[in-house]
Amino acid sequence: MPEASEPIVFVVCGAGGVGKGTLVAGLVERDSTLHLSRSWTTRARRSGESPNAYVYVTEAEFRERVEDDGFYEWAEFLDHLYGTPTPAVPAGNDLLLEIDVQGAQAVRQRDSKAVIVLLLPPDREEQRRRMKSRGDDEGDIERRLEASIHEEELARGLADAVVLNGGLEEAISEVESIIRVARETRSTK
Repeated sequence: MPEASEPIVFVVCGAGGVGKGTLVAGLVERDSTLHLSRSWTTRARRSGESPNAYVYVTEAEFRERVEDDGFYEWAEFLDHLYGTPTPAVPAGNDLLLEIDVQGAQAVRQRDSKAVIVLLLPPDREEQRRRMKSRGDDEGDIERRLEASIHEEELARGLADAVVLNGGLEEAISEVESIIRVARETRSTK
């Protein structure tokens, strides 16, 4: 049974192009008690991508951190490494992770009480459009779309909730409701 001061781990996961980053940015903007842990990656920054979207590192730097047990979770996806540094969550805050499905699996193994939300796109064409608009190249888009089907199947068995991201405001509100219920449940235990 968690203590009131023990942070809840909230995970927003999904395939590439479902809108995880945009949704999470909206959540953090609205709720100052969510501590977003910024992931590390070995991939190059996309054209137009915020320099703060990830901590961009070399493979050697990433592997060194793995050796030092410095990641809460990490995975390899499409020839690149991605990981969530072991977080130091400020007192009174809950942890918010924006990660892929492999990362969500690792979080579930580490913390069975984590609240995992699977974010889905309205359809594959919109997912493709989102990836294209953020600067993914055509080869990566095709590989990510192919991987999406398997990722979503896997995540449906893992997730505590599934949210369709057809409209950003509605999706943010739905995830806010999931967070509120989890916090209310914690406070009544």
